[in-house]
Amino acid sequence: MRTLALSLLLAVSAGAANWTDRQEYDLALNVRAEISPQKRIESLDRWKSAYPKSEFAPVRQELYLAAYQALGDNPHTFSAAGDLLAVQPDNLVGAYWFTLLLPEAKSASPEQLALGEKAAQRLVPGAWPDSSVVLIGHRALGWIHWQRGEYAPAEAEFLECLKVDPADAEISAWLGTVLALAGQPDQRVPALWQLARAASYRDSGALSDGLRRQYGEVLDRLYTAYHGDASGLDQLRAAAAAAPFPPDKFDIESVAAAALRRQDEALTRINPQLAAWVRIRQNLEAPEGDKYFADTLHNNPLPKLKGTLIKAEPKGNPSELTIGLIDPAQAEIVLKLSTALPNDAPPGTVVEFEGTADAVVRSPFALTAVSDPSKISGWPAAPPPAHPVHKPTHK
Repeated sequence: MRTLALSLLLAVSAGAANWTDRQEYDLALNVRAEISPQKRIESLDRWKSAYPKSEFAPVRQELYLAAYQALGDNPHTFSAAGDLLAVQPDNLVGAYWFTLLLPEAKSASPEQLALGEKAAQRLVPGAWPDSSVVLIGHRALGWIHWQRGEYAPAEAEFLECLKVDPADAEISAWLGTVLALAGQPDQRVPALWQLARAASYRDSGALSDGLRRQYGEVLDRLYTAYHGDASGLDQLRAAAAAAPFPPDKFDIESVAAAALRRQDEALTRINPQLAAWVRIRQNLEAPEGDKYFADTLHNNPLPKLKGTLIKAEPKGNPSELTIGLIDPAQAEIVLKLSTALPNDAPPGTVVEFEGTADAVVRSPFALTAVSDPSKISGWPAAPPPAHPVHKPTHK
């Protein structure tokens, strides 16, 4: 990146050809002569007041930016960067400082967000090779999406930031916040991990003590609401402080999951066959139920199950049985037999059976399995054939 002082040096050295007049040239020389950033700003103000539409307005605006930056005045540096982009939209110096300082503008206007988005896009790969500058670009783009309520693209940008700098706890804090705000069930545990990292990480890239406490309080509330109590929270903090992302299959049991687990444990003690079916059905009806069926159930044997016959078809020698397990009146399994049964059974007959999962329909729910009569128990035996009645003959 070229230095801002060089900009003025080159402009002044260009001679008087592009200056409005000698007076403007002298005003520019006065700016260059000032050592104090505050005095330089005063000289720039005089130049701007006398020649508001100078051909050197972009150079002048860069010098404003440099002076405010030297003073550590971030609000005015940010404003000067915006003014620079207004007169020279492709100026990389303005893009850098506007992008860097935009997230400090707690109530950025839609216009500032739009300008920041354009500026940040100039800093990502393909526009700038410096990885630290690329990080600033992704950081600002993520923050802009966050302010707009666009949580999925914000998440993507923050993940890019953590690829560049996994130790950036500020980004972990922002990512955790975005994931929590999105409200997606599968994002709650990753959100807690990122917030725990922001609150617990203490090495290079860590947040200040005050911010760690603030995010720690947020973490405590969200974790307790999700898990039901604070058990396991210290272990989460320690694990998150050591790694930017959770390990594969990492999970935190939710209040709802704990209730289901206790219910499942109780049901397993009382009726293990029904408990096994409840788990299968819950997995099939989950968002990834199709994947569960394809990876786990399809063409694999089901556990031995017990249910209530709802109907058997065709009449007389049925080869397809519709069975209810949780609710004896609600069809759940369609059992297709390789050989027809020799006789009917009345609806309500309780049967125990084994089979191999073949297909599933999620709405209305039905799992189709293939089996044969030898794997069915509880089916009534065929009634004995009726003996013919012989009438006596009279001679």
